[in-house]
Amino acid sequence: MRLRAIELTNVRRFAGQRARLSGIGDGITVLSEPNEFGKSTFFDAIHALFFEKHGSRNAAIKALQPHAGGAPEVAVEVDLPEGRFRIAKRWISKAQAQVLDATGRLIAQADEAEAWIDRLMGGGLAGPSGLLWVRQGLMGLESDDKRERERDLSARRDLMSSVAGEIDMMTGGRRMDAVIDRVAEALAKLATDGGRPKAGGEWKRAVDEAAALAAEEAVLRPRAERLSGDLARRTEVNRTLTRLTDPADAAARAQALTDAQAAHQAALAHQAEVAQAETALRLARLDADRAGQEIAAAETLAARVAAAQTALAKADDAAAAARARADDLGQRDRAAAGAAEALAHQTRDLRSRLQAATRAETAQAAKAQAEDLQRRFDRATGLQTSLDQTRAQRARITVTARMIEAAEKAQSALDLARARAEAQAVTIEARPDGAPAMLNGAALPGGPVPILAAADLTLPGFGALRIDPGAGRSSDAITEAEQALSRLLAEAQVESLPAARAQWAEAQRLEAEAKQAAALLAEVAPEGLDALRTALARAETLAADAPEATEEAASVTAALAQAEAAEQSARAAAKAAHDLSVQAGEARAATEANRASAERHLAAALSEAGDPAALAARIAELKARAPALSEAATKAEAALAALRAAAPDLATAEARLTRAKGAVDQARHAEQKAREDLASLNATILALAEEGIEERLATVAGDRAEAEARAARYEAEVRALTRLRRALDEARTKARDAYFGPVLRELQPLLAILHPGAQLTIDDTSLLPATLTRNGQPEALEILSGGTREQVAILTRLAFARLFATAGRPVPVILDDALVHSDDDRIEAMFDALHRTARDQQILVLTCRQRAFAALGGERAEVGLEGI
Repeated sequence: MRLRAIELTNVRRFAGQRARLSGIGDGITVLSEPNEFGKSTFFDAIHALFFEKHGSRNAAIKALQPHAGGAPEVAVEVDLPEGRFRIAKRWISKAQAQVLDATGRLIAQADEAEAWIDRLMGGGLAGPSGLLWVRQGLMGLESDDKRERERDLSARRDLMSSVAGEIDMMTGGRRMDAVIDRVAEALAKLATDGGRPKAGGEWKRAVDEAAALAAEEAVLRPRAERLSGDLARRTEVNRTLTRLTDPADAAARAQALTDAQAAHQAALAHQAEVAQAETALRLARLDADRAGQEIAAAETLAARVAAAQTALAKADDAAAAARARADDLGQRDRAAAGAAEALAHQTRDLRSRLQAATRAETAQAAKAQAEDLQRRFDRATGLQTSLDQTRAQRARITVTARMIEAAEKAQSALDLARARAEAQAVTIEARPDGAPAMLNGAALPGGPVPILAAADLTLPGFGALRIDPGAGRSSDAITEAEQALSRLLAEAQVESLPAARAQWAEAQRLEAEAKQAAALLAEVAPEGLDALRTALARAETLAADAPEATEEAASVTAALAQAEAAEQSARAAAKAAHDLSVQAGEARAATEANRASAERHLAAALSEAGDPAALAARIAELKARAPALSEAATKAEAALAALRAAAPDLATAEARLTRAKGAVDQARHAEQKAREDLASLNATILALAEEGIEERLATVAGDRAEAEARAARYEAEVRALTRLRRALDEARTKARDAYFGPVLRELQPLLAILHPGAQLTIDDTSLLPATLTRNGQPEALEILSGGTREQVAILTRLAFARLFATAGRPVPVILDDALVHSDDDRIEAMFDALHRTARDQQILVLTCRQRAFAALGGERAEVGLEGI
């Protein structure tokens, strides 16, 4: 199908008007008008004509109405293999649909016209938001509308199946999809996506039944085992009860308890006598110890008084000596400080004289430095001027190493294309027996001569022959290589590759010259011209303020050094004298403090000791009482030892009593527990025997085994279905790789125009490009720039359009303000791709970018307006 004219009546901004876009050619037709002209209105109107029923009143149709209202009408003229037809629709008021042939004869109307359009659409047109038509602002390949995505996917599958018909439909077409769907359906009835039993499925029911029976068996089995154990235990309890109720054993236990109680009472009475003897021993020892402590305390007080008196005498002597030394060192400190201050005054005077002499000498040196800096500044200024001129010459050269490398590659590609063309070209070889043959006016050389383009061959005695090998792939390759080389030379602003090399050599020479000048400038002015200028100004200022020299700085420096050394020595001596004076004062304070402390210690000792004579009498009295107290303690210790030797073992008596009581209590409790256990066992055994536990356990175990076997069969079925689905998916993926071949064959030459060497991979589900690989780096389309994604989307549509044409179903490509995100170079390359496709493909371009699309070429369409 090829569009020839589009006619809008009372549509949007064309209210009360008829707008007709005609003269749409077979190749590229461009409608280039400013914004708000109505280009997108034409696009939306075509969409409505082909995809909206004439009775529709939805939002898309209401959007076609002008503000003033009325019934919008759209008509197109199309060329089909059967001839030219006019398709027209009117909506809202007196809605109608018509199909007329070239003579104006009505072919179909109303629903029959809609069916005729549907059959036309079934021929492969995928719609403006999908496979081939690009709506304004759309960059991607997939619509946001689910129904349109499914329709586009169906169209791609049908198209690729038709152009790859040699692929077995079972492994690549809808039959494979149906088989995979059936496997997935069967698998979904049994298992979840994670491979676990699905709720409500047979596998889940078998697993749950087995689990429930296993749980019931787990409850019944312990009860059956308990019944068997309780029977055995009842026999053992009966034997224990008989033994516990024997009369002889009970009498023996009672006698043993009586004997143990008597022995325990005797041991307790002896233990009380031992406790009384221990108390008497402790009191005697306390009296003896207290007497010894009082004697030691009195003797200690007497010793403290004597020591304090001796310490006070020593402290008096030390304090007197410290006072005398501190007075002497204080006088020495004041004398040394006066001498140091006199020498400091002399040093300050010499420093002032030295500063004056130094300023005078510095000014004289600054004059010489200013002259040297002026020479360096003049040299640096000249070098900077030369460097700026060299850099300016280099900046005017636009050739770069990358341009040279790219041009060399383009020249190599051109040479290779020409060599291949010559290898594949038709050749002629002349063997004249008289006058030589002429090729395009020149003598035909000996040997085979390739014919790459149309040429005139003149044969003596015969006339002229026109030889035309035609335009093949070889000439296309040569043309493309020549165009690529021309673009690179134009970018470098040179006429030829040798000229580019010469400019690059000149650029390298200028760069070396600039580098040498920069090195000399860095040596003359390492910190720059501004720093050199500042240093020159500072030197000139110092030279201008030079005072008269009155004495030499060297002689003043020597005198100053001697004065400073003398001052330093005097200050050191003054510091040492001061430190000694300070230390003497501190020592004096310390001895005074020691003397005061000794006086306090003596007063404290006398206060605690009291009269020394009374203290001595107390010590004598205590020493006289000590032997009697020691003898009383010895007698108490002997009495305690005798009682302990005759004492019975209380712990053993207590143990025997505890054991006897325990034997009696244990026998009584054991008898009681045995009777209780016997009653409980009899009741439990009777209840379990009435339930038939063992028979129920056997039945549940059998049912559980059968349910587990059924669950295992379903699990095996799930594994088999999962493996089958995986194998079918792998087979479909391999088959779809073969499907991708046709679209990639059409897409790759178009892609190479924009991205030489790049490769696209196609998603096996959507049948659309998924990743773009450049320089060995794959990139998902989602992360590419908007311009690159837009270019890939349009190139893919062009490739599918060529596939439709190959399948005998040509479909027009319509671009509404596309390529809005492409830069200048890429948009030029896209124009080349459009022209490559337009050789056998109709393309309608609607754009507001009049200046940018002037380079597209093609036929220029105009819209005619008339009132209605």
